[in-house]
Amino acid sequence: MERDVHRTTVDEMEFGKVFRFGRVLKAIGSSLQPGRLALSMLVIALIALGGQLWDAVGTPVPPEGLMASPWDGELTVGQQRSVRRAADRWTDLDLEIDEPTSPQEVFSEMQKMYATPGAIEGKRMESFIRDFDAVNGTRGRGPFEATVDWIGLQLANIAEGTLQLSPVTIIDAGIGIVWHTPRRLWVHGQCWFMLFMGLWCLLLISIFGGAMCRMEALMAAGGQRCGPLEAADFAMSRFINFYSSVLIPLVMAAGLSGVLLVVGLLMNVPVLNLLVSVFYGFSLLIGLGIVLLLFAYATAGGMLVPAVAVENCDGGDAMQRAFSYMVTRPLHLILYIGMGLIGLGLGLVLVLTLANAALATTAGLQGFWAWNSTMDGAGGAIEIFSSIQKPAAGSSSWWGSATGWFIGFWESVVIVLVLSWIFSYLCAAWTRIYLLMRRACDGLEDDTIWYPGLIPGTLAPESSDRG
Repeated sequence: MERDVHRTTVDEMEFGKVFRFGRVLKAIGSSLQPGRLALSMLVIALIALGGQLWDAVGTPVPPEGLMASPWDGELTVGQQRSVRRAADRWTDLDLEIDEPTSPQEVFSEMQKMYATPGAIEGKRMESFIRDFDAVNGTRGRGPFEATVDWIGLQLANIAEGTLQLSPVTIIDAGIGIVWHTPRRLWVHGQCWFMLFMGLWCLLLISIFGGAMCRMEALMAAGGQRCGPLEAADFAMSRFINFYSSVLIPLVMAAGLSGVLLVVGLLMNVPVLNLLVSVFYGFSLLIGLGIVLLLFAYATAGGMLVPAVAVENCDGGDAMQRAFSYMVTRPLHLILYIGMGLIGLGLGLVLVLTLANAALATTAGLQGFWAWNSTMDGAGGAIEIFSSIQKPAAGSSSWWGSATGWFIGFWESVVIVLVLSWIFSYLCAAWTRIYLLMRRACDGLEDDTIWYPGLIPGTLAPESSDRG
């Protein structure tokens, strides 16, 4: 007896509806909208302000940055000689023979001298730069400065991995940002810095990131444009929801950690330590809970703010949605995050290429008929993520120095725009990832998001009965 074989022929298939992971890449274009870049520039400026304030009063890290071993702040004999020699040659500091020389003080004085018109002869410039680099290599670096350099290195690796088609490099760089950044800061004893900058950055992400996530959600829902002021008003009116969504998991982990610390104190009391050891299994469960919370936060924490922007839910509901999506469809989330990293690499290469091309073209054309040295330092390949500021070249006249300062200022705006795009892209990409995970788990399409007139946290209309 022959067996009937049924075959189904697919005449036409819409790739975009079946394989939706490519929608994450739409964030590259939407993140370039001027309104979002303006909000992102404000975020970058405020983050830099907070970081520089901490660097001015905080404990420094080694000159080599976060990759170095913990440092006690002491200089080697060779480093002390380099700093002292630079102070004697290039500064007017009145130092006693046995007086210790501060690398930071010498570094600041050398920067001032370099910016003074005519202070350094041209033939001595090479020697000055050599001593400048030597002093800069001995001074302790602020934790924010070191963190910026470390994250910048990882972002550069993402761009390089994209060009080399190396997913391993991209993934390693992503892990370096999410995991190794706090781990290295912890090793260097920068706990208070992490607390301050963490709360400050989460505050800015809650307000401005929430606004940009709402803009992306509306665009994904049907191409509706939302202005930055309207989006910022949406985020400010729901600030508690946004801020609590990113804080609740951390507060829970901190609370569980506090329980273990208190239990650890009981281990110092005779008899009680025996009782505590009997129930050590419960302590292990608490420790496991802390690890799972932090792992979920590192993996799916990017969906917390988009959850509030899409659903208009409270912080607890946002955490429940994001973490449950991660558990329900882990492979989907891994794929979407991978696409997000690829999009970040592609966009970063594009934005960096455009930025450097714009600087080079402008400086080349404008400086073609400029027969003085005004445009000499303009238009080079920029180090987007370098936090170490080289001193600007001096000039023999005040107007030359002022001209160079303004040119440097506008070129720095280009650098800030690149950094702003990164923040804008992350907000847009995580919103797209949340919408895709939402569809995979709940079957809801992108256009089914919360609008005014619906009950917050649901898609049900508000009751018209006011009585």
